[in-house]
Amino acid sequence: MKNLNNTNNINNELIENKDKLKKFNFTIIGSGAFGTAVANFLVDNNNVIIYGIDKKEIDDIKINHKNTKYFGSIKLKNKIEATNNIKEALKEADAILLAIPSHIFKIVLKEKILPNMKKAAYFINLAKGFDYKEIKFLNQIIDETIPKNLNLGTLKLSGPSFAKELLKKEPTKFVLAAKDIEIAKNLKKYFETNYINIIISNEIYGVEILSVIKNPLSILLGIVQGLGYKMNSRAYIFSEALEEMKKIVNLYKLNENIIFLPAGVGDLYLTGNSKKSRNFSVGYKIGKNDKVNKKILNSFTTIEGLRSIEIIFLLAKKNGIDLKLFNLLYNITYKNTSPSKAMDEFFKGINEHYE
Repeated sequence: MKNLNNTNNINNELIENKDKLKKFNFTIIGSGAFGTAVANFLVDNNNVIIYGIDKKEIDDIKINHKNTKYFGSIKLKNKIEATNNIKEALKEADAILLAIPSHIFKIVLKEKILPNMKKAAYFINLAKGFDYKEIKFLNQIIDETIPKNLNLGTLKLSGPSFAKELLKKEPTKFVLAAKDIEIAKNLKKYFETNYINIIISNEIYGVEILSVIKNPLSILLGIVQGLGYKMNSRAYIFSEALEEMKKIVNLYKLNENIIFLPAGVGDLYLTGNSKKSRNFSVGYKIGKNDKVNKKILNSFTTIEGLRSIEIIFLLAKKNGIDLKLFNLLYNITYKNTSPSKAMDEFFKGINEHYE
């Protein structure tokens, strides 16, 4: 009952203090690039602590105010706290931000976070991908793993953003999504700064889907550029990618206009056009080499887009959806079709549906 009362108190405080901002306690699980970059702008108006398992990284953040592994000599804000102690990290948490890879997402929630929670908190997913074992979206995993009396609300923060550019205060737009839009509305103000713009949505499943499917499509855009195709052809693939996004969104009976959210077309534009994007870079290497070599195959565990290709291909096949780009990606990454041959065949057949 104590936790339920705490839930009501925090929600009431948020509603009653729309104009007067109360400092919020954010705990970020994961000391990687994106988690650190989010901490760096959240700390302007809030208390922020980062939890990580790499002691060297955590000491670097705490003592040197840097995350040298990802950002070199760029300084972080001094107010960011960091710890290897999960109990310390969660002790005062009003909101828990999950910046961890999808393949360890459930384990961390179940074995690290849940046993050490002292009070109810909001859960905000920063990760992109599926739970590949259960074929579930990460917001579902949060809702199924964290009891209702400890979860004030599940949200998703997503949008076109490179971590290093966030540190440099480049203007950036995110969508903050929750099933209950009032929760997103009430939390929005804690994320906004003079260079961070937040829009809200109740389409959390849609935002999760977009954050999954844009990664494989970014790989394909990298392949096309690596093969030497020029802007006309790359724009062609980009527009086809938006069509396939729409088909998948329709499969889940969601409003297809969500593809125009920052997590859709904005994120695809960013990650599908720059070597700063890991997914684009892997695709570019595949295109340059005109094959998927062992080194690239070994990166399947860390490149979310590569791991999503098979899932989406099988999902489309099961539901009778024609996703030409995902068929193409599947043939390149799982059937060893050379990228140049696959793309030649694709472009030769572009007018078939008009005949």
